[in-house]
Amino acid sequence: MAQQVDTFGVYVRDRLEEWGREFALHRDCEYLGHRSKDMLQVLVEHRGEMPPKVVGFKPMETPPMPQQIEDIVCEIARYNLSRAVVLRAYYCGRGRRGVERFDMANELAMGHSLPRIARSRYYSEHELGVAEVRGVLLGLARAA
Repeated sequence: MAQQVDTFGVYVRDRLEEWGREFALHRDCEYLGHRSKDMLQVLVEHRGEMPPKVVGFKPMETPPMPQQIEDIVCEIARYNLSRAVVLRAYYCGRGRRGVERFDMANELAMGHSLPRIARSRYYSEHELGVAEVRGVLLGLARAA
């Protein structure tokens, strides 16, 4: 009997990987308001002319596909914060998933006053989180 390939599962993992690249935790310094350019750099970029004064607030722009996954993970965090923490550490963290990202998950959990996550729970929360994201994406696909 021929074995079926789970193409939707591959699609979900690809979407999660794309979300992880867009919302990578090591990119937070730009989002937190640290200056990325000083006045001299601005003058060099504008060839000695002062740029016009910025008027109004422009929100940070993100691509719609990763933003959709971010919204799903934020919704998961409303009722299961540890699962959302594991998903964020697993896909948005740096390093090996079983080592550095496991440690990142525990750092994020401690930041939210959650108990330390055991390694077996880390992997099971990851699988359950992927299944939840898959379910939401499947529901959205069927509704469209």
